[in-house]
Amino acid sequence: MLINYLNKFKLLFVITLAMMSNITFAIDLQPGEIKAPVGTFYAGQISYAYVEKGDKYEHGIRKPGEPNINQNGFLLRLSHAFEINQMPSVIYAQTSMNHLEHTNIPSGVANANSNGIGDTTFAFALWPYVDRAKEEYFGLATYLTLPTGDYDKNRTVNIGSNVYQTAFQAGYQRKLVDNINWMTAIDVVLAGDNKQFLGNNKLEKDPLYNFQTGLQYVFNPTYSASVGYFYTVGGESTVNSIDQGNINKIHRYQLTGQGIYNFGRLMLQYGSEFANENSYIEDHRLIARYAFKF
Repeated sequence: MLINYLNKFKLLFVITLAMMSNITFAIDLQPGEIKAPVGTFYAGQISYAYVEKGDKYEHGIRKPGEPNINQNGFLLRLSHAFEINQMPSVIYAQTSMNHLEHTNIPSGVANANSNGIGDTTFAFALWPYVDRAKEEYFGLATYLTLPTGDYDKNRTVNIGSNVYQTAFQAGYQRKLVDNINWMTAIDVVLAGDNKQFLGNNKLEKDPLYNFQTGLQYVFNPTYSASVGYFYTVGGESTVNSIDQGNINKIHRYQLTGQGIYNFGRLMLQYGSEFANENSYIEDHRLIARYAFKF
């Protein structure tokens, strides 16, 4: 059934089945990721991610207390690059192992500390427009996320989302001047219903829209640095048919340093949120990645 689903979209979209947790928002693209791959090969990526969230906001107002959410995760991605009708394509699968710690939680609320696997995603990518001479690329994508992550209906925050998610994304990249590349992407995330939200309540979410743009400065064939801006809006929740009025409006940034060597690619990233109107604000996000071909 999954194979039939991929076949329906392979000429139109980049199909990405990637890991997402229920506290993940935008479908972040890495610097240079919109650049179409060359040839046929297999690749792997190992990542360590640390996310720290602090104050909780409702309708832009900080709530009393000093809550804190820390999440550590090790992510593994396996991918395969190939061509479909002479168009570059990539298919990959990604999953993770996580530790989630929720401290200073209100009395009477179940402990949110947990360890386990995250939601699992598979991916297929296709570039309908590639101009390598101008270094200009355009790709389309769709995502399907499977609810394989650890989930407890009595926890306020979970590693897994307990819902199926799909998403559609379009990305564009081009060289502006020597050594400077510009990229932009938009996506929409659609989530199924969670019928075990804080017990046996039914949680529904509106579509979540994301916009990202960034600049990459290439020092030489080995080293580059990037800065990215992300804006997320939508995803308002309904619990048992009661509108929660908690639309997401998130502004954040991310800095990236990258090195490409004969043994693979190393990447170090840091980011945080400027504003988050209806959730725990992200104070720090630190990610280290190693990607390699085999």
